[in-house]
Amino acid sequence: MEKKNIAITILIVALVASGVGNIILALIQEPQVAPDTTDYLVRATSAGPDTLEIVDAWDSASNDVLEQVVENLFFYDLTNVDLPRINLLAYSYYWTDTTHLQIQLREGILFHDGTPFNAAAAKWNLDRLLYLTNCTGTNPSTVAQTQSLWMFPDGVTPIISSVATVGTHNITITLPAPYAPFLSTLTYINAGMISPTAHASDATTFIDLTTGHLVGTGPFEYVNYVPGVEVRFARNDAYWMEPANFPGVIYAIYSDVTTAHNAFLGYTVDWNAMAADQNLALYVADPKLTVKYFTVDTGKPSLVYQYMGINNNKYNATWRQAMAFAINYSYVIDVLRLGNAFRAYSAISPGFGGAYNDSVPTGPYAIDHDVVAARDIIQAMDLATTLDVNDDEDWTDLAAATPLLTVTHTYNTGNQFREDYQVAITSWFNLIGVAVVDDGVTFSEFLTYLYDDYDHLGVYAIGWAPDYLDPY
Repeated sequence: MEKKNIAITILIVALVASGVGNIILALIQEPQVAPDTTDYLVRATSAGPDTLEIVDAWDSASNDVLEQVVENLFFYDLTNVDLPRINLLAYSYYWTDTTHLQIQLREGILFHDGTPFNAAAAKWNLDRLLYLTNCTGTNPSTVAQTQSLWMFPDGVTPIISSVATVGTHNITITLPAPYAPFLSTLTYINAGMISPTAHASDATTFIDLTTGHLVGTGPFEYVNYVPGVEVRFARNDAYWMEPANFPGVIYAIYSDVTTAHNAFLGYTVDWNAMAADQNLALYVADPKLTVKYFTVDTGKPSLVYQYMGINNNKYNATWRQAMAFAINYSYVIDVLRLGNAFRAYSAISPGFGGAYNDSVPTGPYAIDHDVVAARDIIQAMDLATTLDVNDDEDWTDLAAATPLLTVTHTYNTGNQFREDYQVAITSWFNLIGVAVVDDGVTFSEFLTYLYDDYDHLGVYAIGWAPDYLDPY
């Protein structure tokens, strides 16, 4: 059968793990797609999973893999742009009071290994979640980095007290106190359902990324992961809803975005999740390709944020303010993102509707690339007091020779926006006498710093997407 040209690129306001790139006509090394995958959907991505452990997953590259295989009790209707929460493996639910949730499970569902999904399986998974996040207080080993999701804001009290089976297809979850976003929290992959039979040896340990074989109830079965090459899935023909349209899916991993771009133009891949804003016009001009602009097409803002983090332990509030004043936000939006973004004025996306504070700030919060104001702040610290705050050359010379401060900028390579941002931020910070060290690393290395080695970070470019669709 002739391969279907299903070439789709989805543009959201910002990409979390995916890269974006410029055009280079030469093809470099590409992941190899076997001849028997003619009708597979092939998706270009910049990174493979950091983990196969659903309870420890907290990055987009891992979640993209896990969510093809594993399903939750509750999820969101992805066919509805408003993303209403729906019952998935749960058939129905009922709050008997503010701390007791009764859930009736769907019947007749099998895990990929043939194990029945039932109340015992659901309890096994939720008990495992509580153990691996050490909400039980009994885990002496590695604790999942997602622990805070399953705790009240005090960081001590778990949001789940216990899980009990009631017959074969009903469970009761008891909370220690009312928790409004509880159902939404259950939509996150940490609370997904994996086979207690296939994962019996993983009951108290993480699923190994190299040797593990994920078994869920989802529309695709996990086949394998070849680091740096691909992740492969096969259709679950016994799926409890309609089977998927494709016999399989391949996440083809590209270390650089230009190779993925050329593969997309050559129809080697069907979906380019590494699309650069600068290349969209080429895709639009190709009659075989389809470009979807999320906000333009739906009228909805994205829920994804891009931001620059600053290590508060290394740089005090005064330095952080000077850096913030030096950044050219308009340049980021208009040039680096080609208008496909807007400046945020709230801690959450306007995609959350009424919870978003849409008041436009004034005063220092509205400053855009005011290097003179930034220099005034620096001189108020009794630094560079002999320099003219209006002389750019004096300040850039200072940054080159004897910088007032040297900051490390960490980001994941293979992301064109972040690579371009490195060039821009170096220029902006040099204008206030600050030198910048380019610390571009792989996405996996970046996650290691973010999760386990905070002290390595100076400033860092990162994206954020909600774990579940509830601002509270």
